[in-house]
Amino acid sequence: MRSEKGITLMMLVITIIITLMIAVSAAYSGVSTYKGMKVKTFSEQLSIIKERVNITKTKAQTNSEIDLKSLGKEITEENLGRDLFTKVKNAVVNSKEEIDIENLRYFDSNLLKQELGVDIDNMEILINFENSLIISVNGVEYENQKVYTQKQIDEINK
Repeated sequence: MRSEKGITLMMLVITIIITLMIAVSAAYSGVSTYKGMKVKTFSEQLSIIKERVNITKTKAQTNSEIDLKSLGKEITEENLGRDLFTKVKNAVVNSKEEIDIENLRYFDSNLLKQELGVDIDNMEILINFENSLIISVNGVEYENQKVYTQKQIDEINK
């Protein structure tokens, strides 16, 4: 009789199948975690900006030199250019906020840093200083839908 040493083809196939199942599970978990962190980061960035908006509003109440209507850029096609203006209008509509575009100011990363002291890369937002409303121009994908405000994220989490 011959003694068999080593692994059989059947054991090798089973090992490969189990390894693939573990790899797929880990990859799915990693993608899910990444998407969750992206939304959490987005939410935290909006919170930081909202805090700075409230601080700026408080300063404007005591310092007449701070004019909230002069911060950021006025939202017109001439100021922003056609493509960005269209993108901004789309964000306002999709944010589902009842607000006129005239009450909003546009901020990109540079304006956020210069005028509000917030250093966040690749951020474009709209701010209504009257009610501290912050709308992201680009939004973020969350639960299979695009969200633009903290309020939208909160409504999905209910």
